[in-house]
Amino acid sequence: MEQQKGCNRKGRAKMALWDRFRKRDEQQPDQAPEGQETSAVELAQELEQEEVKPLYKEDKKRFVQECCESIGENEKQIQIARKEYEQVTEYLTDIQKIDRIEGEDQTLLQDTAQKLQVLMKERSLYKNRNLTISEAQIRRFDRYEEELVDEIKKMYQIQTHQKAVVSDMKHLEEEKARLYGDRKEIVEKQDALKGMAKILCALIFSMVLLFVALYYALSVDMTLPYLATLLLAAISATVIFLEANKNRRDMVMTERKLTKAITLLNRVKIKYVNNSSLLEYDREKYGVKDAADFEEIWTEYRRAKEYERKFRENTEQMHRCNEDLTELLKKHEVADPEIWLSQTLGLLDKREMVEIRHELNQRRQKLRERIAYNTDLKQSLLAQVDGLIQENPGMREELLEIVQKFKQAHGE
Repeated sequence: MEQQKGCNRKGRAKMALWDRFRKRDEQQPDQAPEGQETSAVELAQELEQEEVKPLYKEDKKRFVQECCESIGENEKQIQIARKEYEQVTEYLTDIQKIDRIEGEDQTLLQDTAQKLQVLMKERSLYKNRNLTISEAQIRRFDRYEEELVDEIKKMYQIQTHQKAVVSDMKHLEEEKARLYGDRKEIVEKQDALKGMAKILCALIFSMVLLFVALYYALSVDMTLPYLATLLLAAISATVIFLEANKNRRDMVMTERKLTKAITLLNRVKIKYVNNSSLLEYDREKYGVKDAADFEEIWTEYRRAKEYERKFRENTEQMHRCNEDLTELLKKHEVADPEIWLSQTLGLLDKREMVEIRHELNQRRQKLRERIAYNTDLKQSLLAQVDGLIQENPGMREELLEIVQKFKQAHGE
């Protein structure tokens, strides 16, 4: 009785850890508003996860372990997206603060922004007109100048990884289709054996009846034919029994391989969706088509920046205006005033400010969709693990132990 109470307390303690693990994502941004769905959302819908029902003890333990690893990856993706979401939200809040500036400060803001626009136009006259990069792209890159090299490398890595993931997904799809075919073939073989067994039974029974009839009708000795028939029946039954056992063993192995293939395929699909979402977001963020285009534009950007450094006087004047604008924005508690030094047109033209706000809202919507996808996927995995634990009370302690070890290993 004391041992049973101890086990119950241990189970409740593990379940409490599991419950805390499930509630990590309670605080999240609001759901994305209704509207045009991004291709990442469509991709997530297209690559819907397939339900896995492991049959054997080791498969169930491995399934829980893989679910925990997937949940850990989901949480990592959620945290990355939330951090970026907070930054974008801060930019939108700054826009609201700027819109509320009035009176003399508004006039000073307009004058300073106008001076900066004039200085930027003057500087643009010095630039080599052979440059293919646009002013808008330069302003976009100015926001991330220090991280562009790393971002280009990251985009190349993402594209390379994407190709590998696509290849893995194609291979697993082929493997799954092959295993479904093997399973169907085994079922057909088993059905054929059943049919043969029925035919054989009918044939032997008919022969026995024939021998009995001949014996009574003609008084002929039917011992040898009768024994030969029994021998034939025994050999046939043995062959059918061995083949049936072989089919059952093959079915077990095929089912296990199929479960493993589907589990791996589900994980690869998750990687593919997250990778595609991240790649799509980076393309939108930097205004590029792919890594090669990113590198080409960055090269032009470096040339443009080199030309800018040749005109120090112009730069010094801009520096003074930048300080004035920064101080004015700080006075009104703008969190990131420096970013507006490269977006002065937005301070002068309401239409440009609308475009900036629209771009930020688009980025935030993509982040919400990314958070929602990973949160839903995490909840689905948690539900699968919960369901497996509930359906297998005899393995409850072992499965909760796997969850606890995973949480301890990841500092949960």
